Amino acid sequence: MKRRDILRLGAASSVVLLMGPSRLLADHDPGQEKTGDTTEWLKVAVQQYSFNKQLRSGELKMEDYPQTVVDGTGIKALEYFNGHMEDKAKDEAFFKRLRKRCDELGAINTMMLCRSKNAIDSPEPEVRNRAIEGYRPWLTATRILGGQFVRVDTRHAGDADEQKKHAVAGLQALCTVAREYELTILVENHGNHSGNGAWLADVMSKVGLENCGTLPDFQNFKEYDPYQGVAEMMPWAKVLCAKSKSFDKDGNEENVDYRKMLKIAKDAGFQGYVGIEFEGHGVNPIDGIIATRKLIEKVVQELAQGSVKPAVKNREKNR
Repeated sequence: MKRRDILRLGAASSVVLLMGPSRLLADHDPGQEKTGDTTEWLKVAVQQYSFNKQLRSGELKMEDYPQTVVDGTGIKALEYFNGHMEDKAKDEAFFKRLRKRCDELGAINTMMLCRSKNAIDSPEPEVRNRAIEGYRPWLTATRILGGQFVRVDTRHAGDADEQKKHAVAGLQALCTVAREYELTILVENHGNHSGNGAWLADVMSKVGLENCGTLPDFQNFKEYDPYQGVAEMMPWAKVLCAKSKSFDKDGNEENVDYRKMLKIAKDAGFQGYVGIEFEGHGVNPIDGIIATRKLIEKVVQELAQGSVKPAVKNREKNR
């Protein structure tokens, strides 16, 4: 992709990095140890779904996604969604080329969001087995890209207690396979019972495997308190999803209180990546990602200084 096309998706010059002792680590040093201090507990990534419209329309080519993010936002940690490249499921050469592009940009790939036609928490064992086999090409792709995590769904409908049993069985089997690829399986609050934090926490407790964790999405809860849900998922959280849709004049996300969410994560001892997934309508994804990053950086600084105060408007909205 030519630079003028990247700039058309968003103004790269608008990137603002908050420097100083509490700045976020947007880049990644593979040899860097997590010390747990306020300079290193949270790193920023970009979720490919932020460009859903552009990728589906063909305005943005899959191969150009890494350069678009790096040149447009300065962020060098990338997440993927298999729904944007289902025709590439077994095309290992494609993922090797994509990895080469990322290496040349100094970017790393962290995670693949995966959807599946077969439910890993299906009541039918044979369907769960088909789901596992369907995930194998994406486990391979994630491994080639250098990623560490693969997100799956446990969103099958049915009795909550029965579905919990099926989810545990399916995840244990999938995580056993994922060990062959040295990958960790993540479950997001992403529909049906997974949108209940207590239900998902119990599933994680029963799965009991080190390479099985959660991906708390700040805005995927429906009839459930989002702050309670994230808090319940945090003991198993490996990655966070900072979903954003719209911002007020002060740069605060209008649908969820980022100060409250990030304080929950920090207080839980979280260390890792927060993936920005911008879903604003009619707003350039580059601009939305930058706005989200600036908000996260501001909150991280406030947390380091002990000056975080939840945004009143958002707190009232999400009671």
